[in-house]
Amino acid sequence: MKHYDYIMAGGGLAGLSLACRLARSTLRARPVLVIDHADKSKHDRTFSFWSQEPDLFASATSRSWRRLRVVGRQGERCLDLGEYSYHTMRGGDFYRCARRIMERFGAVEFLDAHIDTIEDGDRTATVRMDDALVQGTWVFDSTLTPGYPAMASGNSATRLNLSFLGWEVETEHDVFEPDVVTFMDFRTPQNGDLRFFYVLPFAPNRALVEYTAFTDARLSGAEARSALEAYLQDVFEVNTFDVVSREGGCLPITDASFPRRLGRRVMAIGVKGGLLKPSTGYAYTRVQADSEAIVASLLTRGHPFDVPASDPSYRWLDTVMLRVMARHGGEMHTIMETLLARNPIGRVLSFLDESSSPLDILQIMASLPPSRFIEAALLNHQ
Repeated sequence: MKHYDYIMAGGGLAGLSLACRLARSTLRARPVLVIDHADKSKHDRTFSFWSQEPDLFASATSRSWRRLRVVGRQGERCLDLGEYSYHTMRGGDFYRCARRIMERFGAVEFLDAHIDTIEDGDRTATVRMDDALVQGTWVFDSTLTPGYPAMASGNSATRLNLSFLGWEVETEHDVFEPDVVTFMDFRTPQNGDLRFFYVLPFAPNRALVEYTAFTDARLSGAEARSALEAYLQDVFEVNTFDVVSREGGCLPITDASFPRRLGRRVMAIGVKGGLLKPSTGYAYTRVQADSEAIVASLLTRGHPFDVPASDPSYRWLDTVMLRVMARHGGEMHTIMETLLARNPIGRVLSFLDESSSPLDILQIMASLPPSRFIEAALLNHQ
């Protein structure tokens, strides 16, 4: 049975980000195996995030913007990002960039296989897949089972579905403003939930247009397609267009706690490790920081588990926000518009990144409608 120092059970964002950081560290000579059955040469999703500095995968960035637009009942606001930029990268570009980094710096192998089980042990863990077995000193598991997030702890946890459907469209005429991201456009029936459109413009006649909804039940594909067609017709006056690519899915959003340590030799990473921020659905920046922390723990502690947990105050705020979404989802568009109208965008983004000063946190909280959030906070302590 072949042995590796590090095995990535799953070769998506989390697995490849960690493998690349291992390859760039002084651990680069240690053998690494990445196992995944999906075709990672194709564009299957888009990663978006904001930052002040370029990161390890900057060369994979498809486009960056310095302005965001928010549209709702309070009108339209165009926000200058100041020290921040908003970035997006296509999944295929990220996967190719990660491969180049690993091939240049590390001793990384790739295996196309379905993972059946991961069995923990004293000195190694065993990964069973198809008709093969491999062992790893450390196994990093980002695979999601059909029961996710049932394994998360907390009976009082709030659980929602983040459903999304995006079309990258090409239009006959120029209809998009290529220098401005439409961060949230609430011009769609809310139906008691938080629903909005999101537009990443790549050219005057080309953009990714996405419909997003935080709901109790998973959004149907037909409903999302109908909403996208109506939005393109009503807002951009586009009746005919070519769909260049499609992406979509449903992410489980919850404030439940996810165990990072799945065994003596197994660690959960990515969404399985709770890296998806419950109140926003963003994960990219958190995954990168977590990957750096895991490598630092391996170097200083000899194991991967000494990584910082999310700040309890931010976890509590996520819980409160998620409870408001679940109970008063139809009001969330007004709450989000008010939040962005009453605070500089830099303050909001640093708050969402969990890097705010205590004063900024207080100012953010003071800008939110007190009744709904006090109700949610009290429910949290019942």
